[in-house]
Amino acid sequence: MAAEPVCVMIIDANAHMRRLLATVLRALAVTEIIGVRTADAATEMLDEHQPHLIVMDWAKDHTEGVLFMHRLRHGEVAHRDIPVLALSRSKHHAVLEQAFELGIDDVIAKPVSAMELMEHASSLIALGLRRRGCLGIEAAE
Repeated sequence: MAAEPVCVMIIDANAHMRRLLATVLRALAVTEIIGVRTADAATEMLDEHQPHLIVMDWAKDHTEGVLFMHRLRHGEVAHRDIPVLALSRSKHHAVLEQAFELGIDDVIAKPVSAMELMEHASSLIALGLRRRGCLGIEAAE
């Protein structure tokens, strides 16, 4: 996929789901996977790991996720342009509208298929790499 090392952070309270997602993402030549239970735990690790993609559970009660997205997109934690893929039990228009308004780049409905996850994650990792490339060019000028 990419010549440079690729890091993905998975935020999901369910350890089994984190392992399943990690297994699928390894097929994309992801070199580092950081799995955390909560958005708060992710916040503490973002600066250290600088992921190219964040995959997060968009649970029914997603107050913590809303706060995390607000802080991320306002540059309070890590880099504000890290692509975010949300996994949701619902693709109801209200859920999607809120997710996109918060800056989530893409949403996949649960149950997640491996092929769908690989397709969406691959596109978002490429987006993350392009954003980093553009940022590097701007910083050099």
